[in-house]
Amino acid sequence: MPCVITFSLVSESLTGDIGDDWEYQVEARVFNPGITGAGTIRVSEHRLRPGTTQAPPGPSRAVAIPAGRCGSAPRIQLTVNATEVDWLIDDEGSNVVNVQTECPGPGGPPITVEREVSVGVRESPRLLGGSATFKVKARLVASCE
Repeated sequence: MPCVITFSLVSESLTGDIGDDWEYQVEARVFNPGITGAGTIRVSEHRLRPGTTQAPPGPSRAVAIPAGRCGSAPRIQLTVNATEVDWLIDDEGSNVVNVQTECPGPGGPPITVEREVSVGVRESPRLLGGSATFKVKARLVASCE
């Protein structure tokens, strides 16, 4: 039986002092042991003030990704690319984390893992100073049909 990972975003947050207009994308790539599928969630430009934690704007998004067979242990690679949108030069950062999970056996209950990914972003040009830490929390739900 096939396992499916349902990938969604739970929250976004910001600390730092470089601005409050942000856009980002999160890609999930599933390996079991080779790549079994991938999906991307893009969040368009919106306001995120420093010190704030909020749900991503817009409608809730979820992507179903094939994850191999039931009862296996896939690895999910999450890549976050965040951009603080400026008038002249956008400030960008990225980070990659790996998440190990398990697919339930046939008929077993879904297995949920949440992982927060932090991205450091520095003001450009650097002589202006300033930096920020953008965080996004992803939810990964493994289920078997």
